[in-house]
Amino acid sequence: MRLTRFIFLSTFLYIITTQALAQPILDIYFSNRASESRGPNFSKVEEIHELYVPRSGTVSYFKVVKTYNSNGRVISEKKYNKVGGIMGEAYWEYNSKGEPTKFVNKQFMNFKGWVSEKTILTYSDSTGLLSKIDIYYGNKLHKSAEVTSKDMKLTKVLVFNDKNVHVETERVVYLPQNNSIRVLRYKANDQFISATTYPLNPKLPEPPSSIKREFNSYGDIILEAIPHNKFEKGYYYEYDYDSYHNWIEKRIYICDIKRNGKIINKKLEYKITRKIQY
Repeated sequence: MRLTRFIFLSTFLYIITTQALAQPILDIYFSNRASESRGPNFSKVEEIHELYVPRSGTVSYFKVVKTYNSNGRVISEKKYNKVGGIMGEAYWEYNSKGEPTKFVNKQFMNFKGWVSEKTILTYSDSTGLLSKIDIYYGNKLHKSAEVTSKDMKLTKVLVFNDKNVHVETERVVYLPQNNSIRVLRYKANDQFISATTYPLNPKLPEPPSSIKREFNSYGDIILEAIPHNKFEKGYYYEYDYDSYHNWIEKRIYICDIKRNGKIINKKLEYKITRKIQY
């Protein structure tokens, strides 16, 4: 999970729906392509999330339970608060190639109650490539996207609102030398919005980033830093592993990083403990 997401967690505590608003519509496709396990496929994972709130000393707690299909793809995820009340749930469906075809996300929002979002992904009969994405809030179409491709690669997405008005364009750029795919978002008038990077091959090292990152021998991130500051603000990660080299506890510390690489002022901010069933 990236540095920006942990900063967000510190202020709002992991709400998928809000995160999705800042992501490309293609995120559901590009972010769901690799197995999470380094050994046998997961069948079920229970995660205990503990967020240590600065100054107050209190700990925010929630639990996430995920189940997986025989190919190791997540098919359900449920979130619970500390007293066992359900906070949200999500479900995935896939085609025979392991590509997502349906995603349903339900979250409990204050003053609104339960809010449901459903995403339907359609693939071309002729090319087999993604061709359309429809997003529904409740039973009402909220957003749709037409996906075009060339040379068996996704190239451009036109995004329309619920009135079928073109509101955004996403352009897909492939950079094999950096093992990366860049999705560039623009408003309908071609004003740039944002850029998001995904690995071209999820099994290879992550693409380069403006955020400086270091990894351990298992490929897990151990340091993230924002460069060009007197003291580089960052996050330091520690892990405990099982026999398959899948982590069973992750500890994330906010810290300052000196120019010589020395880490100072390290404070535990976030911890995830996992119980994995294969």
